[in-house]
Formats: sequence, C-alpha cells, structure tokens
Amino acid sequence: MPMEGQTREEVAVTPTTLLMGQILVVFGIVISGTWIATQWTAAALGYQLRLGTPWFQFGALPVYYPWRLLEWWYAYEAYAPAVFNRGGLIAAAAVLAIPNFRNVRRSRFSEVIDGP
Repeated sequence: MPMEGQTREEVAVTPTTLLMGQILVVFGIVISGTWIATQWTAAALGYQLRLGTPWFQFGALPVYYPWRLLEWWYAYEAYAPAVFNRGGLIAAAAVLAIPNFRNVRRSRFSEVIDGP
C-alpha cells in the first residue's frame, strides 16, 4: 500500500518481498494446523499423563508443542488408531488450505497489476 505522499507507481514490491511473505504465511498455516490437530488429539485422549508434560497451562487447559502429535502418533497409534487418523486429517486439512491461499493471493495480485 502506498504511504502518505507516494503514488502506486513509487511503491516497489520486489519478488523477494512477496516470496518471503508467502513463505511466512505457509509456515504459519502448517504450524497452526498441526497445533490445532495436536490439541484436538490431546483432548480426544483425555489429556492423559502419558502424553507428557505440556508446554504451558492456559487456565486449566494443557497446551502442547505442535510437533507432539507426531511423537504420540508414533508411540500410541496402535491403541487409538481412529483418534490419530482424525488428528492427521485435521493437520492435513491445514496443509491443503495452502493452495487455496496461493490462488486467492495470486488473484488479488493480478487485480493490483491489471486493474479490477
């Protein structure tokens, strides 16, 4: 967006700036999706002590690191396969949202270049 006193032509958006922004958004989507799946899996398993020490407590809710889902899946999938399949599906849904983000971003960028 142009700052005060600048025209649209004076604002240079470099490809590197766009790429770095997209990389950060993709990492954010993957991490948040995995984190949501981890928290859902922990809740589905009743926050058992076998899940390990939580990262921190949010009120009465234990909050685990996002990657703990993968550790639990490896260790406990034989005991609750349906829970881990659903948790994996939640994490995969976030990853599948990335192409949709890219398409929306690309269409908005083309509107800026080509006009509405």
